[in-house]
Amino acid sequence: MNMKSISRTIIKSKIDFIFIISYVIYSILFYAYVSMMEVPEYDSADYLVNARAWVTNERLYSDIRPPMISWIIAGVWSLTGENWIIIKYLMPVFTLAAGLVLYKHLKEYKGSMFAFGVTALTFLNPNVFFWSTQILTEGLSLFFLIMTLYFCKSKNKNSALLTGIMLGLTFASRYPIALQAITIVIVEAIIRKNPKYLLRVFTGAAPIILIVLLAVYMKNGSFSGAISQDTIFIFPPSSFYLSNWQEIWGFGFLLAPLALMFRRTWMDKYNYTFIAWFIIALLFWSSNSYNYQPRFMVQFSPAVSFLVILAIENISRFNFSLITNKIKGR
Repeated sequence: MNMKSISRTIIKSKIDFIFIISYVIYSILFYAYVSMMEVPEYDSADYLVNARAWVTNERLYSDIRPPMISWIIAGVWSLTGENWIIIKYLMPVFTLAAGLVLYKHLKEYKGSMFAFGVTALTFLNPNVFFWSTQILTEGLSLFFLIMTLYFCKSKNKNSALLTGIMLGLTFASRYPIALQAITIVIVEAIIRKNPKYLLRVFTGAAPIILIVLLAVYMKNGSFSGAISQDTIFIFPPSSFYLSNWQEIWGFGFLLAPLALMFRRTWMDKYNYTFIAWFIIALLFWSSNSYNYQPRFMVQFSPAVSFLVILAIENISRFNFSLITNKIKGR
């Protein structure tokens, strides 16, 4: 091992150490905020009441709510008794776990510094922070979506099956977020030039999706993935998320489009997944007829953060002297 390799190893170790310290501090602040919650957020109550319905075999209070979070709550209550305080401390675990998986995954493909930047930018976003502290599907679906990405890019021989399982659990956690998981899978199949990969993935996802559909249908006699207003789409899409970019993403968002202007971005096919993830998710939520909320960006915030950090990396490595010389006519 030469000195250059040794220095790189030391730098990576330092970044890992900084990440661990930052992660611990973040977790403490995260749970300090959770502890201040005195009553569940409005939508949280639906999931809690639905959990009681699954335990008592009654009809679901809100049949448009995905069942995974209520199943988890019901499972915990079967051991501890009905206590929403336990649940308020349990659900944020999924968000914190998503941060660890995201860092581990990006570190393998992009290096520790890049991984730290994307993970930090994602989880310091106020929308990600706030909505993930609630008893809602934001953190849960984010976790399974990141797990879909993780296994999708894995070299494990069973990666396709595991990816499918995570895709199915993403659907069970929050129905519309499955579109983002499917986008990740399709892009990976294109990169691999292997259509059969899709078949193997959906073989793993289909049983879970079927269980969800049948369970909800048998419980309430019908299945509805959303209120009727949310199933109406428009064209052209709304500019809400772009018009409110500062409130939703902060000034870093201005760098995201720059990432697409560098040749280096398109030379690495790994980047295609995050580009497609961002574009498809943004278009999907912008195409709704009326329901626009900053909280809807939580699940694809890693894609936005990825493009921002990618732009910074490209700028830092760009050879501006070539442009200067051309301008001077050299």
